[in-house]
Amino acid sequence: MPIKNLALLGAQDIVKNGWAHEQLPVSVTDGWYEFAKFWEDLPIDPYVQPSHRTRRYRRLGRLLGRAGGGLETLPAEPFYQATDVNRVYGGQARQFAPITPEVYENANFQAAIAHDLGFISRSGEIDSDWSITVHMIRVAADDEGTSSPAPEGRHSDGHDYVAIHLIGRQNCAGGVSRVFRKGESEPLFEHTMSNPMETILLDDRAMEHEVTPIGPEGATIATRDMMIIDFERA
Repeated sequence: MPIKNLALLGAQDIVKNGWAHEQLPVSVTDGWYEFAKFWEDLPIDPYVQPSHRTRRYRRLGRLLGRAGGGLETLPAEPFYQATDVNRVYGGQARQFAPITPEVYENANFQAAIAHDLGFISRSGEIDSDWSITVHMIRVAADDEGTSSPAPEGRHSDGHDYVAIHLIGRQNCAGGVSRVFRKGESEPLFEHTMSNPMETILLDDRAMEHEVTPIGPEGATIATRDMMIIDFERA
């Protein structure tokens, strides 16, 4: 199915339901493996404490998406969430290593951003510039215990829209994604993302999400690599 049709279906879902689940196409001829290897070069997340029961690696990037088209890379700056949004890491300005120019220039990175912006415009959000924050994240676990991708548990991120893209998972058990409507106790969607560029898109104003801990399966080390993209009206 062409990507534009996927985006159209997803946009209809998010207007009606507040979330959508998609499988974006991946082409090895567009340097997918080179793109996925960027997750081998993520520094340790310095804000994770032993009590958080996770091992996480991270880079962060910022862009401006213009309403008329085009992207502008923005300078690095600290990432901030209020304490009522993130009860574990909120209330502090977190400074992460920046995404490298090679990532910004990669065709797969640019295609993901273009897809997500197209998705948002098809959901009715057309005439706006967008402040975009990109999180490259790896969570790892070994045989000493599980590792939580999101120590804050069920949460929203404090943005307008959030796109959650799986890059890959290796030797990984767990990592079940759940999507909730705010104020409701039962998940509307529960699924283990397993394919590269499997994607969950959320209206973050209406929805919450969580991920169960991961552990190793058939090996000593498990990894789960994600690209999470936040969108706010600029």
